[in-house]
Amino acid sequence: MAPQTVGSIRTGGRQSRPIVLLGAGWLAAGAGWLAAGGGWLAAGGDWLAARVGMLAAVGLVVLASISGAALGPRPAQAASRDIGEETRALWVVRYSLNSIGSVDRVVEIATQMNVNTLLVQIRGRGDAYYQSDLAPRGEELESMPREYDPFLRMIERAHAQGLEVQAWINVYLVWSAGRPPRSQLHVVNAHPEWIAVRADGKKLVEMVPEEFEEERVEGMYLAPGNPEVRRHLREIVREIVNRYPVDGIHLDYVRNPEPDVGYDTGTRTAFMREFGVDPVRITSPDSTMLAVVGAEGIADLRARWMQWQREQVTAFVRDVKNDLYLINPKLKLTAAVIADQTAALNRYLQEWPTWLRTGLLDAAIPMAYSPNTTTVVRQLAAARSIPTEHHLYAGIAIYNEGAREAADKIRRARQLGVDGIALFSYDALAARTDYARALKTWAFREPAEARRMEWKEGPGSPQK
Repeated sequence: MAPQTVGSIRTGGRQSRPIVLLGAGWLAAGAGWLAAGGGWLAAGGDWLAARVGMLAAVGLVVLASISGAALGPRPAQAASRDIGEETRALWVVRYSLNSIGSVDRVVEIATQMNVNTLLVQIRGRGDAYYQSDLAPRGEELESMPREYDPFLRMIERAHAQGLEVQAWINVYLVWSAGRPPRSQLHVVNAHPEWIAVRADGKKLVEMVPEEFEEERVEGMYLAPGNPEVRRHLREIVREIVNRYPVDGIHLDYVRNPEPDVGYDTGTRTAFMREFGVDPVRITSPDSTMLAVVGAEGIADLRARWMQWQREQVTAFVRDVKNDLYLINPKLKLTAAVIADQTAALNRYLQEWPTWLRTGLLDAAIPMAYSPNTTTVVRQLAAARSIPTEHHLYAGIAIYNEGAREAADKIRRARQLGVDGIALFSYDALAARTDYARALKTWAFREPAEARRMEWKEGPGSPQK
């Protein structure tokens, strides 16, 4: 059953007693809040009972997602797939699109490597490496003629060689340089109010690179809970698939930078409209708040706030899934995801195990980039335990290890029964000819067709 919201805290498919935390929107309705206070206290016993149920429900959701096995193991499949049908993807970073020659070389090397899918980054930092009316042209393309369209050329060259092309977009991460974007069309300049804000009031749009490095944050992120942000990002995706004959959309940075954001005005307002409480009051409760709900009540509200933030990212993925279906049901939706499921859920608020289990994604690619083979195998095995008929590709790093070590990880991933391999990234192959030759010999000696997605081949329905 879908979660319900009727002015109270949501508890899965059930609804708890309404909580009179109308508080003003804490300030504007202060008198009404006081008048309702007696009713709230009278209902206190029922609310406390419902609150326990809510906390249990939230906990079950998180635990089920982390384990991936709460609904039983993934349907039995061959331990090792026939690699004659295996998706072999290559992440292509935007800097390889800066010239006609570099684009053509990507296709040439991918073909030589027996790769069959290109994940081409056309939105790196809120910019466009394609013809866009919504985002500024990538600054690295400024020396090229305006009519130069690297993405169209990549698609045409790749399709001519039988390769699939997915548009790789960095979703929420929009800037990381030490200076502002030059274009006024860039979202950082046009809508600074859309950039995430931390609980202490610090705006990511005002932070400098040294602060990002110290905080271990990649840069400026859009606020996932802001409805205007979601609308903007959906427009970006629709623009791409309506203008280009792509085979799919590949989402990256489709997560929070950390759990301690979400305090921009748009996100706070959206949460208050659903629950009648400002998340700032949950994070830093004053004496009035504590007197009304108590310490346990604050803990419950914090759990609900965290889950709501996860749901905002999931809602965007669901929106994209439905938009793609309406435009072209054959379009694939894939995502690069945090390989450590516990970190994904609790630090980055990315519920990708649920996305894969419920079919929001056609394929998930856990970024198992650790040089340690044991860690990679453990992460991929946990992902394989998620019950789903959709695809799982092993994201393997080739920038931080030798070709033999990478080939061994690929072999182990195949033994687990993954549906494909994705290599990060093309740059590591282009820079080291001997490396590429060795990796092909040990892992991709024979060509392979991209693994079919049976659910794409017949009638279906979008996710609700």
